[in-house]
Amino acid sequence: MLSVLDQVPVFRDGSPAQSVRDSVDLARAVESFGYRRFWVAEHHGSAANACASPEIVVATAAAATTRIRVGSGGVLLPHYSPLKVAETYRTLAALYPGRVDLGFGRGVGGPTAMAGLLNPYALATDEAFLQQVGRLLGFLGDSRAVTRVSVTPEVAEPPAPWLLGSGADSALMAGMLGLPFCFAQFIAAEESPKAIAVYREAFRPSPWLDEPRAMLALRVLCADTAARAEELGTCFWMSCTTGWRAQVQLDDDYRGGAPSLADVGRYTLTAEDRSLRLKRPFLQISGTAPEVGAEIRRLQTVYDVPEVILTTNCPGATARQRSYELLATEFALLAGAGQAD
Repeated sequence: MLSVLDQVPVFRDGSPAQSVRDSVDLARAVESFGYRRFWVAEHHGSAANACASPEIVVATAAAATTRIRVGSGGVLLPHYSPLKVAETYRTLAALYPGRVDLGFGRGVGGPTAMAGLLNPYALATDEAFLQQVGRLLGFLGDSRAVTRVSVTPEVAEPPAPWLLGSGADSALMAGMLGLPFCFAQFIAAEESPKAIAVYREAFRPSPWLDEPRAMLALRVLCADTAARAEELGTCFWMSCTTGWRAQVQLDDDYRGGAPSLADVGRYTLTAEDRSLRLKRPFLQISGTAPEVGAEIRRLQTVYDVPEVILTTNCPGATARQRSYELLATEFALLAGAGQAD
């Protein structure tokens, strides 16, 4: 089972507003390809991402689709009131019953200074985050939590909570709370199946789940040829290092965002680029569909998870949709469309 996590990428020759509209178009496309979920990430203060308010993109994507589950991947909970998050996603669940996921995590999602601006009253401690999570689950309807607040709107099927993380601590919390857990392998430097093992060992049945449910998040990029995948993928690798800024100098009309294909044509990979690829191979898995598909299957076996959620950042809405289409064909997704959650 495959799903999609969209980071709403913005490239230097593109427009942030168009990137948001492209995200909605992508939701329509991947639903037609047979993907299970469409989640939107949350980033702040980044010229390379246009997803500061994922709940708005999620609502628009839900309105533009009919079957695919939609949600956040994820709400950066320390920035917000748990009550307001619960109200927002319960409203989405009222509009699109049985289709809404509420993925949440603890990350900053941008420059550290943004955290203080988004919520100057946040306490950056483990205890404070655990308290926030407990309140959020209570406001979503968790029978283990006692709340005197009447949270509206009432819904027959509340949003499905998912805890997102990239380490053993978040895995442990998800297990103890009996929540589904999504492990962000594309952030981790190495394979970390131990995180899923920690989650399963710590898991306790809850009102949300009787048995553990884990998902793996990967950054991938597919193209019809290896050469095309390398060209598109280089935009991402350039954005991870400082070398391209020294090589690609525009005397006028500089715009923020990730490097474009035009920038790739003017760029020579540096030692820093090559070193990063060797040290952090899971930052991006790219190639043809059989090549990327083989690596997805290998990691799915290593982690022993039934579902993988994929994020693809490459210039051009058509190229991005094509990447997901190629993998949908590789995994015969349409044959399994409509599976129960």
